[in-house]
Amino acid sequence: MAPPADRTKRRRRRRTDEVTAPKWVYVRTYVATAVLTVAFALIAYKAYGLQIEQGDRYRRIAQRQHLRTVELPAPRGSIYDINGRELAVTANASSVFANPRDVSDVVATAETLAETLSLDVREVEAKLASRRYFVWIKRQITTKEASDLRSVSLRGIHLTPEPRRYYPNRSLAGTVLGFAGVDGKGLDGVELTMDQLLTGHRAKLRAVRDAAGGIMMADGMTAAQPGATITLTIDQSIQDICERILSTTARRFAAKAGTVVVIDVKTGRVLAMANYPNYNPNNPSDGLRIKARNRAITDAYEMGSTMKVFSISAALDAGAIKPDDEINVDGGVRVGRKVIHDTHRDKVLTITGVIKRSSNVGAVKIAQKLGRKRLAAALRKYGFGRKSGIELPGERAGVLRPPETWADIELATIAFGHGMTATTLQLAAGLAAIGNGGVYHKPRIVASVREGHRLVYKSEVEGRRVMRADTAAIMRRMMAAVFDKGKDGGTARSVNVRGYRAGGKTGTAHKVDPETHSYSNELYLSSFAGLAPINDPKIAVVVVIDEPDADHHFGAVVAAPAFARIASETLRYLGVPPGLPDSINRIPPQFRPRSPTDGQDDSGNDAATGGDPPVSAESPSAQRSDKNTIRIPDFRGMTMAKALDVARKARIDLRVRGTGTAISQSVQSGWVPERRPIRVQFAATRP
Repeated sequence: MAPPADRTKRRRRRRTDEVTAPKWVYVRTYVATAVLTVAFALIAYKAYGLQIEQGDRYRRIAQRQHLRTVELPAPRGSIYDINGRELAVTANASSVFANPRDVSDVVATAETLAETLSLDVREVEAKLASRRYFVWIKRQITTKEASDLRSVSLRGIHLTPEPRRYYPNRSLAGTVLGFAGVDGKGLDGVELTMDQLLTGHRAKLRAVRDAAGGIMMADGMTAAQPGATITLTIDQSIQDICERILSTTARRFAAKAGTVVVIDVKTGRVLAMANYPNYNPNNPSDGLRIKARNRAITDAYEMGSTMKVFSISAALDAGAIKPDDEINVDGGVRVGRKVIHDTHRDKVLTITGVIKRSSNVGAVKIAQKLGRKRLAAALRKYGFGRKSGIELPGERAGVLRPPETWADIELATIAFGHGMTATTLQLAAGLAAIGNGGVYHKPRIVASVREGHRLVYKSEVEGRRVMRADTAAIMRRMMAAVFDKGKDGGTARSVNVRGYRAGGKTGTAHKVDPETHSYSNELYLSSFAGLAPINDPKIAVVVVIDEPDADHHFGAVVAAPAFARIASETLRYLGVPPGLPDSINRIPPQFRPRSPTDGQDDSGNDAATGGDPPVSAESPSAQRSDKNTIRIPDFRGMTMAKALDVARKARIDLRVRGTGTAISQSVQSGWVPERRPIRVQFAATRP
C-alpha cells in the first residue's frame, strides 16, 4: 500500500489532467465568442437603423405596398349665364377599359373594338398585347358606341361610368368657356381660370391590396365635395345675337377672323364676347384645327381711327382744345419728313368734324397741342397698355411705350391709332367709360361663385373717374355725328341703327405684312366702336373684322353695319324703348330721330337694315276693334328680332326666354280685352 503522500500527489495529478485541455480548443472558443458578439452587435445596430432612424421611411413604403388610397372624382361645378341658363354641366359618360390578361383572342378583339369605337386597330392590338391588368381603350364614348359595344360582349373588355363635361349650347361662347379634358381638368377659357373652384374635392377611401394588387377591403371614405357653381356676366341671348351677326359678316367679307365685345356701361360687365372662328367645346380638337381662340383678349391690334375718340377726349379733358375750336386740315400736316393727309378733302373742321369725318390731320394737330406725356397718361387711364385682369386666360396688355421714347412721328400716329396696339376688350372698356359719364370699370366676366348655398365671390361694381362728366357728354354728342346723313355726313352715314340713336367711330387700319414687315396695301383691320342709345348709353359695342376682302375693307362698310344690327337687337332684347318723338325737343339735334331716308346711301339703297321699311307708330295688326281690346299677333315661327319688332309696333310688353325661333306664347293670338305682358319661348336653332 502506497504511503499517503504518494496517494495525495496522484490525486492532484489526476485532477490536473482532467482540467487541462488542448490549446486550440481555447482559441476556437474565443474566436466563436468574438464572432457572435460582433454579429449580434451588427444586428442590433442594423435593427436600430431600420426601426428607429429609418422607421418612418420604411413604414411609408409598407403602406404604399399594402394600402391604397382610392380617389373618386367629384362632380365638376356648373357654369351658368347671368340669367341662370346652363352653359357647362357635368354628366356621366361610358369609358372603355380592358384587362389584357383576360382577353382570349387579341386580334379579333382588337378588330371589333377598332370598328366599333373608330380606333386604329394596331394601337388597340398593342394595348391588348400587354401583360398589364388595366389599360384604357377609349374614354367618354358616345351613347351609340356604348350600346354597340355592349351588344358584342367581348371578354376582358369592360365599360365604366365616368363624369364628362358637356356644353348644351354647343359652340355658343365656346372660346370664352374653354373646355375640360377627359380627366376633368380645365384646359382653356373660364374652365381653366376657375379650374380650382370648379374641380371640387374628390372622394377618398383607404383600401388593402392583396399580392396580385387587387383591392381586398376599403373603409374610411371621405365624401366628395362638388365643385363651385360659376355664374358669368354673359347673357346667352346677347351672345347668340353677336355670334350670329359676326359669323355672317366675316363670311360675307371673306375675313380671316373677327371679334365682338358688348359691355354694360354702368357696371363694366361683359354681356357678350364673340369670336370668329369659333369652336364647339364638346369637340375641342376642331378648335385647334381652325386656330380658334378668344381673340377679344389674346390678339392686340393697331386699331386705327377708333382711337381718335380717346386722343380727342384726352385733349378736351385737359383743356388743350375746346369743343368749338376749328382746325385747318387743308393740305395735310408735316411731321418730320412725313406728310399726313386725309381721305376727305376738307379745309376747316370743328372738333366734332374731326371725329365725324375721321380726319387724321385734325387728330395729329390735336395731339400736338396735348403733348406726349398727357396723351400717354390719359390712354393708360382708359386702360390701354395694361391687362384688365378679366377672369380669362391669355389676356394681352397691348403695346403703349413710355412717352419719353416717342418720336414726333409716333405722337402723330398714336393720335389716330397706329404705333400702339390694343385688344378689343380694352377698346370696349374705354368706350364704356365715355358712356358712363367718365367713370371707368374694369371689365369682368364672372358675376358670382357659390359653393353649395354659400356665396364665396361676387363681382363688385367699382369705378374710377378717368374724365370729367361734361367731357364724356361732349364726346357722346360728337360720336353721334358719325351717323349724320348727306354729302358732308359722317363716315357711318349709310348705317342706320333701327329704332335707336347711336354714336360711335369707324376704323380702317393697314396691317403690317409679316413677310415684308411694312404696312400692306392688301391687309386691313376694319372696326367700329359705338354706344347705344347715345342719349343714355346702356351698352358699348366694339366690332373688329380682321383682314376682310381687300375690295371691301372700310370700317363703315364692314364693321359698322354689324354694329348697327347687334346694337338694335340687343337693346330690343333688353327691353330698352326706342326713341320717341315726344323727346325730340329735350335733346340736342345730333340725337334727334332721323327721317325715313336715313340709313340710305347716295343711291337710295338701305345699307344696314336689309331694306326694312321705317317703323310706324302702330301696325295694322295692333289696331283695336274698340277702345278696350287689342289684337295679339301669332309670334310662333318668328326670330327674336322679328318678334320684338312686331311687339314694339303693336305696343305689346313682350317677355322673351331662350334663343332662336319662337315656339310658344303665354297668350294665344287674337283679340284680348286688355293689354298684358306676353311671354314667348324661343328654341335654339343652332346647328
